[in-house]
Amino acid sequence: MQENISSNATIPVETQVSTGVLALCFIIGIPGNIAVVVMILRNFKKDNFTLRLMLNLAASDILCLSTLPWLICNLLTNWQMTHSICKLLVLMVYISLVNSVMTVSLMSVHRYFAVLHPYLWNKLGRRGEIVLILSLWILACILSSPTLVTFVVKVKHGKYECDPQFSSDGQRAGIRFCETLFGFVIPFSILVVYYSSLHKKVNETAFFTSKRLTKLVRNIIVTFFVFWIPFHVMNVIDMLAISLKSSHPDASAKLTDFYNSAEDIVISFAFINSCVNPFLYAFASKSLRHGIDEDTDVADNGLQNTSVAVTL
Repeated sequence: MQENISSNATIPVETQVSTGVLALCFIIGIPGNIAVVVMILRNFKKDNFTLRLMLNLAASDILCLSTLPWLICNLLTNWQMTHSICKLLVLMVYISLVNSVMTVSLMSVHRYFAVLHPYLWNKLGRRGEIVLILSLWILACILSSPTLVTFVVKVKHGKYECDPQFSSDGQRAGIRFCETLFGFVIPFSILVVYYSSLHKKVNETAFFTSKRLTKLVRNIIVTFFVFWIPFHVMNVIDMLAISLKSSHPDASAKLTDFYNSAEDIVISFAFINSCVNPFLYAFASKSLRHGIDEDTDVADNGLQNTSVAVTL
């Protein structure tokens, strides 16, 4: 428990905006994701791997959004809990967010093999698919482990906050680089390669698959990266500020000030993705009811129906 610091200072506008966004995400996102889980479990076949990935994504969103009340309090008031709880809550956020981006990436890989090479994917089997999903969580835990070292309770904006504290500029730059590499560059490359290959192949050959489900997965992917791009742009700005610290200190200071002023807003916008995903499912629920069985049939029966063209 930290000794209170008087927080009579005016709350910055960016902090007010970010806390408002986070509050809306919690109010809308938690019930929305729970509704998605209930809808899928009640209405769809449980042996469809795309649905398992959607359930995994919803679980990640629920885990992430459940931490928002503490994050909001962290922005508005003194942090009243221990260092350990600070590290634990941030670890939960990072694990859920990393697992989300890897799940979205795996969706594109699965769509490619389910449509073009269903027999190869079927060799993986149900047990292999479960191991694959569990591996996502294990990898997310490994990639999120640096938060246990960097996040502490410290004074910021005239009060105690749970916030990262880096031992050096090198550590700070390294973590920013890894966040962008594993959170954007590699996943985005996977999406581009597999979806562009899928689009090219289905234009060359006539296959049968569910256009509705493919469109839904694509919408999830696009939405995810639209809300995460600002976060990674800010990471690049922070890395640039570090690199200019010696040669151009004034420019570095300005970039750092910009990063610090926009950090809370950019992070809060990233949480919108976890709030928006349920509405993608809800709007597509009618299409999903007609499209899931078609998609499962493709994986089960191979490419037997070659007379119908696919439009992605």
